[in-house]
Amino acid sequence: MEPRISGLDFMPDGRLVAVDNANKKCFLLNERLQILGSPHKFINKPMGVVCLSQNELAITCGKDVCFLSASTDNIIRVRRTIHTSSKFSNCCESPSKMIVSTYDDPRPARMLSVDGVESDFNNVELPYETYKVGESACTYVQSKNTLVLTDMLDHAVYMFDTVKGTSKAVTDENIQEPCGACVGPADTVLVICRAKNSIAHLTLEGDILGTYPVDMESPWVLCMNKDGKMLAVSNSRIGNTKIQLFKITTAIN
Repeated sequence: MEPRISGLDFMPDGRLVAVDNANKKCFLLNERLQILGSPHKFINKPMGVVCLSQNELAITCGKDVCFLSASTDNIIRVRRTIHTSSKFSNCCESPSKMIVSTYDDPRPARMLSVDGVESDFNNVELPYETYKVGESACTYVQSKNTLVLTDMLDHAVYMFDTVKGTSKAVTDENIQEPCGACVGPADTVLVICRAKNSIAHLTLEGDILGTYPVDMESPWVLCMNKDGKMLAVSNSRIGNTKIQLFKITTAIN
């Protein structure tokens, strides 16, 4: 089947991990977007990916989370699999836990330790909304203890201070069908606006620093590398699936 890229993340050495939901596999790419080694095949459809260390990956597959290793010679191996009570889609990392968005679950974002312990954000009031696959995604700004949650159908981006318990909703004519999100430079957030074929650059106060068009239809997922200099974006357009790399210049800062 034509690939449907549902998850992206950079490894510390610069390799890009891509999750192909349609074909139940993940693969590694170099800086020229050339496939490295052989893809790894899953039994269930994978959803999101986060790089946990130099060579360890976690990939969500509905109610399973698979922990894999990616060697320097591009061999991907499954180390272990844990089963969860919620269906997880995309995921990102906090200092001690993974932050995961859910689908078919009234808790739109949850936490998961590497040992498989699930927990909730009890200090903030999340929308009591049961999203379907693709209708919401989350990211987490560690230095500001801020959970960011997108709502594609309501055209809103929610920001929750998980320590103070405060929240705000960001809406704007430029934010239409927000889906994928990731932490941007200097504790900002980058959000894909699917209906606009663009990326919105937001502060945690909800101000829009700018919008950036991308040369693809229906962009879907994105990720930034650790030093904030490279951005990867993919789309969900049938018949014209793309992965693109962008170099982040001082202008976006």
